[in-house]
Amino acid sequence: MRYPKENEIGKIEYKLLINSKDENRLQSLATQMKYRLEEGGGEAFYVIGVSDDGDVLGLSKEDLESSIEILDKIASAVNAKVVHKRIVEVKKGRYIGEVLIRLFKDKIPVQVNVAVMGHVNAGKSTLTGALVLGKLDDGNGTLRAMVARHVHEVLTGRTSSITLRLLGFNDKGTIVNWNLRDPLDEAEITLKSTKIVRLIDLGGHERYLRTTLKGLLGYEVDYVMLVVGTDDGLSAMGKEHLAIASILKFPVFIVITKIDKYDEKRVQDIVNDIRNVLKIPGINRLVMEVESDEDLLNAILAMKSKRVVPIFKVSNVTGKGLDILSKFLNMLPPKPKVTSDDNQPPLVYIDEIYNVSGVGTVVLGSVIRGNVKINDSCYIGPTKLGEFKLVKIKSIQLNRVFVDSVNAGSIATFAVQGVDKENLRKGMVLTVEKPKSYKKFKARIVVLHHPTTIKEGYVATLHLYTIRQAVKFREISSRYLRTGDTAEVVMEFLYRPEYIEKGQIFVFREGRTRGLGIVTELLE
Repeated sequence: MRYPKENEIGKIEYKLLINSKDENRLQSLATQMKYRLEEGGGEAFYVIGVSDDGDVLGLSKEDLESSIEILDKIASAVNAKVVHKRIVEVKKGRYIGEVLIRLFKDKIPVQVNVAVMGHVNAGKSTLTGALVLGKLDDGNGTLRAMVARHVHEVLTGRTSSITLRLLGFNDKGTIVNWNLRDPLDEAEITLKSTKIVRLIDLGGHERYLRTTLKGLLGYEVDYVMLVVGTDDGLSAMGKEHLAIASILKFPVFIVITKIDKYDEKRVQDIVNDIRNVLKIPGINRLVMEVESDEDLLNAILAMKSKRVVPIFKVSNVTGKGLDILSKFLNMLPPKPKVTSDDNQPPLVYIDEIYNVSGVGTVVLGSVIRGNVKINDSCYIGPTKLGEFKLVKIKSIQLNRVFVDSVNAGSIATFAVQGVDKENLRKGMVLTVEKPKSYKKFKARIVVLHHPTTIKEGYVATLHLYTIRQAVKFREISSRYLRTGDTAEVVMEFLYRPEYIEKGQIFVFREGRTRGLGIVTELLE
């Protein structure tokens, strides 16, 4: 057994032995822990009994338990706590410890956003229901009906909207939802959790692809959980979801559901099918089957490379595999904080607009970068004419809990003063410094699929964060574009200017056409 060599950056730290004799050494370890916690977005992983090179040497049981006890004291000194530990015997009388440490923040738990994708009927909503409600399904879609947002979703079994459900974990790694009077109560989950996994359940049917893309691009997703039903296997839509997530460079893990209905051979055939799809150039990823607790840390370490896709096998009817999956979600690290964004103005892309009685205009949006605080004066826009209006943030709610500020990666609601609901739309932004909108831009694109040929004048729908608007291909560096081609393209929004930035990634689609691009230049 061997771990990858320790990296000086990131949330994972190896320690051969920790002792408490030198006070200066303990202070140094506390400083080091603060750094690892910052790198991990509020979480750090310690592996004790392992050298910096990843060699598994092991300790005696007494030395290991003493090391973990000291580690817990160091964690307390930096306002953190050991929330998960696992002791493994690596050879006779020699042990290693895997320890997860979590920072305790005022009101705001550690947050991880997971997009739940997959073909219609794969079991996405049922799986979400099993995890959040702590109940098993009856095989007739009872759990799916309990987490659906609309009547037609209950009747058809298809998720047409984006459904956000919170899965909260306490400092013992236990799911808090299961002990609440209402397991879907976002405020109570937030207040009683030290970590929240936000499950963003996206539509699987092809007709709802635009909703799926909006959820994937507009909600600051950290991971993609692709759900594959054992009955249908990895369908064409599932392959497309996997390709889009891979090309957009999201870490992906796969959950195969309904394993109670078929034998092991059928399940293994699906795993092999997934393995073959992941080998395709452009995806180029490897499979890792997670069968027990022993595989969890290795799966998380392997996912960091974005080249390994862990696979879980579960039954929402018998409950098999759900325990391992929930432990994995508890251990799943938040997206690393991008320190270069710290000094940049905050940016929020707006997705929903409400008019709340007694409050006024409220917008829901994803904080892409920076920090937004109550009483901040912000610009909101652009309008059809490309203008921005000055507003004031009156209050902020995160999961229905009032907070003073929110950071990058949060999905929050903002009560804004100085603008009416009728003047707002999805795709607008909220930022502190007065921004500029653009109607034309240059991008480097790749055509993932197109049945014929793309020429200048071609029109498609562009998805960038919560922006969804038709764009025209004004100029193309090569005369024609076909499946697999890349090119420099000058694009123009057809209806109104938008706020976009250099380096942003977008998806474009039209009928069966799918493509990916990156903004390279903003044009006046």
